[in-house]
Formats: sequence, structure tokens, C-alpha cells
Amino acid sequence: MKSIVSRVVLVTAAIGSSFALAGASAQAAPAFHCEASPLRATILGSTPIEPVVQGRDGACATGEAIPTVSLPSLLNASVLTARTAYDGAAATGAATGGLAGVEIAPSPEILAMARQQVVDAINALPLAPITIPGLPALPIPGLPQVTGVTIDLKQTLLNLIPSSIPSLLSADVLTSNASVTCQAGVPTLAGNSTITGLKVLGQDLGVDGVVSTVLPLLDSRSISLASLDVSQLAIYDQTGVTPILFTLLDPILAQVRTALSAIPPIEIPAALAQVTVTPREQTIAGGTLTQRALRAFISLGGQPILDATIGEAKAGAASDACVTTRTTTTTKTTTSTVAGQGSVSDQLLACSDRKLILVDVLKQDGKVKLIGAANRDYVGKKVAIRLRRGDKVVAHAVVKKDGSFETTAPLPPAAVMASHKESNTLRYRAEIGKELSLPLKLQRRLTVSTLKQSSDGKTVKITGRVIGPLTTPVSDVRVVRRVSCRKVVLVKRFKPNANGTFSVSVPAPKGQSAAVYRLATSVREKASNPRSYPTFTLPRGVALNTR
Repeated sequence: MKSIVSRVVLVTAAIGSSFALAGASAQAAPAFHCEASPLRATILGSTPIEPVVQGRDGACATGEAIPTVSLPSLLNASVLTARTAYDGAAATGAATGGLAGVEIAPSPEILAMARQQVVDAINALPLAPITIPGLPALPIPGLPQVTGVTIDLKQTLLNLIPSSIPSLLSADVLTSNASVTCQAGVPTLAGNSTITGLKVLGQDLGVDGVVSTVLPLLDSRSISLASLDVSQLAIYDQTGVTPILFTLLDPILAQVRTALSAIPPIEIPAALAQVTVTPREQTIAGGTLTQRALRAFISLGGQPILDATIGEAKAGAASDACVTTRTTTTTKTTTSTVAGQGSVSDQLLACSDRKLILVDVLKQDGKVKLIGAANRDYVGKKVAIRLRRGDKVVAHAVVKKDGSFETTAPLPPAAVMASHKESNTLRYRAEIGKELSLPLKLQRRLTVSTLKQSSDGKTVKITGRVIGPLTTPVSDVRVVRRVSCRKVVLVKRFKPNANGTFSVSVPAPKGQSAAVYRLATSVREKASNPRSYPTFTLPRGVALNTR
């Protein structure tokens, strides 16, 4: 049996419509809680097994965890996910916990228990040995003359008990998501679970509700003795004591089969297990939502053999966590900018605690294009763009009157760009003296090239690209518009072209001087791996004509 983790893949993602994970720093807020656990189980009443847990102690934070302990060989999974995400600006918390390609195999002790249950049932059957007398003498070296044979029916049935039983539980995917967001000043909780390919004791089970049933660990069988191969029979001489090799029975085989055909079929009793599964369980207590993909309980003869919780995610917040207490210290940036007033830079800065931010970093026309925003205090100031790999200033820009700045830098060497491991270290930061932006990476799987309002002012055109390999089928791209620092609205869903490019139009909000959008979708990690994971753009703004 393989070990539980043949390959652990931990994905960076947020849940549902919370698109705030990409580019977010690992911040924490005591008022928010998020927690994830892929598996918690006991087998035969053993010490509970929990390979990994994320976020159980302390405040909600962006993070992920990997197994740190040795695991029993009875457990196998291709993917373990234990991930949490927190975005202070958007006031959202999220968690994902689950498994893929999971199998929980029976231990030797469980197999022995099942076999013993069948042994006890067979021994209780009223089956006496049968004797076939009056046979021609069989010349068997080393034995007195054999003139009859005895067939021990119970021993024959015992010999036919299977030596293996199916997996206790298996599934393609068992995962849960939980999230907490602020809406109208109140924490809003949501959760969902995904279950595919679920089998318990080798049987497909429905996942529409709680199932409590009896399933065979060792199935019953109807045995026709006459149809058995003679090698499967427990055969002795006429005394019923000395075993006889079946290879010596050829002269009397016809008589043996005639005697066996007169015996009706015999049932080998089943080893029956009591099974209770609870799919997609959701509870809310103390301001925290707990979402579980599956709870499974299996017992044999009244003794628990498996008690498992698979794919657990929790998210919650204190009742006053969504009360707005944040004040802004940036000049000319007030809460009114969140409602769509002010420049694009004002809009982007309104939900940041920094006075200087990089908005996006793009590969464009053979160069690196860098877009940013600064507090109006820095209008006319020079911005340095630093490539953190090598700690080198690679470009400069000047802050415009609306607080925006834009410049280009040379592309890094091709060898670095070609290596994913290396390219992921390519992060750029904007600097004005001691004021620093968060560093943004160059390589992203979902990018926006342009945002532009239509000539009639009714729509905003967004162009960009999803970098392959794409999922099969191709995943939708979701476009959200920021309404406030703690709320976004979904404005469009669409599918990109086969090569990942897209050009779509969304309604322009009325009465606003600027709008901020963000896009999200799912992509494959690589072409050879069909599993998908979420990816996001950074928030991008567009100036609007309010005439």
C-alpha cells in the first residue's frame, strides 16, 4: 500500500466570490477566524489521525500547511489541501480543506474481524460431514486401504472465505470551502462542498443526504458443492481424520460429484457492517460556519472500525468585526472615493493602508510595463522601480496630478523568464524615499491589457489573456466590480477564446468618475495535470466620463 501522500499539491486560492487572495499580504485580524483540515479519523478506536491543519489557533491569516508527521500506510491520497486566506482591505476570510484521490484501506485487524464473523456464522450452521462409503479401494501409499471418503462441509466453506476486503472508503474528490465577508456591516457566512466518486466498502453511495445502511465487508455467497473444483474440498478418508490429496481421487471422482450434487447450495454468511455517511454537512455556531464534505462512521459487530471527518473548512467573525472603524490618512482620499468618486488612483488607494502602490506589472511589447498610484502628496515626485531579484533599480516614473504613474523596464534574461521557479522570484516594488509599495510578481496566469470606456459612456471594454494550459472544459472568467472596500458585485461571466485571449464589455456604473474591476478564473497547473486551481488579476481601475 502506498503512503498517504504520494504527491501533495497545495493550491493558492480564495473561495467563491472572494477574489482577494492574489497579491495580498499575510495579514491577520483578531475578529476573523478561518481553519482547514483535510482529514481527521480514528481506525479501530486508535489515536485520532489528522495529517495537517491550518489556522486552528489564532486569527485568520493567509497561509497553507503540509503534513509534518509520518502517516499510516492504510491511508493514501494524491492531494491534501489545507489553506486559509485573509484580506484585511476587503474584510474577507476563507478556508479550503479536502482530499483528492483518497483511499482508506482496511487494516489486517479489520480483515481478521470480518473473517472471524464469517467463521463464527459457518460454525453455527447445522452442517455435518458427509461420507461416501462403498467406493473401490484406493491404493494410497502409506495408508490403510481407503474404501470411502468423508467431506467436511464446514471446513470446505471456511477454506472459501475471501482473504481480502474492499477499501473502507474511497473518493475522487472530497473538499469543502467556507468564507466570511462583510455585507451591510454584518458578517455573512457561506460554505459548499464537492464530492465525486464516493465509494464505501466498494459500493457507490448517493450523496444527496444522510445514508444509514448495512453493507457487506465480506459478501455472502451461495456455494454449489458439485460445481467446486475438487481441490477446494476438505476431503478425508472414511475415518474423517486423515486428509486425502485431491490428485488421488481420479478413480472415484464421478462418485464424489454424484454425492455432492445431491446436496443443495449452501450460503456462506456475509460479514455485515453498519455504515452511516453524512455528506455536505454545514453547521453555524458562535459566529463560525463549519462545512464538512463527508462524515463517515463504520462499525462491525458493534465495534467502530472507522470514524472519519473529511474535507473540513471553517470561517467566522465576531459580531462587530464588520463595523467600519478604519480611517484614512491619505490626502484627498476619503470614504467617498469608495463610492466611485475621485480619480482611479484615489479609488485604488482608498482600500489600502499604503500611500504608494503598484497596480499591475505586465509583459508588453518586449518590455515590462509598470502601473501604479500614489497619494496626492507625491504629485511631481520621482518613483523608483526596484527589481527585488538582484535588488536593482530598473526604471523611474513621475507621479501625475491624478496620482497615477506609469513606466517600462527591460525584460529580465530569457533563461530566467523560462524557468517557472526562477520567474516566480521576479517581483517589482515602487519606492519614494522610505515609502514602499508591496512587491508584485511579473508572471501571472490572468492579466488585463486594457480597460477603456466606450464612446457612448455606457460600457467598459476589458481585454486580456488567460495564460495556458487552460482547464477542460475551459473555465468561466468572472468579472467583479468593487462597490466598497468590503463588497464586490459580479458583473459578468464569460469564456475566453481557445488561446486564452478575451475582449468583453461590461456595464459602466452611472454617476461615478472611476471604477475598479477584478477578474478570476481557474487554470491547470500544467498540461500533464488535469487538476485546476484559481487565479486572479490584480484590481484595475478605469476613469469614467460622467457627462
